[in-house]
Amino acid sequence: MDENQAREIAQRYLVEQPAGPAPLALFDDAPDDHVWCYLFFWNTAAYVQTGDMAYSVGPGTGPIAVVKATGEAWALGSASFDAQLAAYARAHGIRIG
Repeated sequence: MDENQAREIAQRYLVEQPAGPAPLALFDDAPDDHVWCYLFFWNTAAYVQTGDMAYSVGPGTGPIAVVKATGEAWALGSASFDAQLAAYARAHGIRIG
């Protein structure tokens, strides 16, 4: 799976989340590539467009991970991304490193 396909999956995942007070959007930056998955960062559309902290989603949100081999997507919490990715990989039989 290439980055563009994964971005489409992450965008669909983001749109499918319960509606909040403001529309959400992915950042246009290249995702973090973790060999077996991509991480896409997001925030409110207004924050992505302006960078104004008044529009930012508060702490506690993490990026959307998309598994390259399966297209599965899920949201990480704001705590250690590496620990969450390692736990997911172990639970799903994904070899890392």
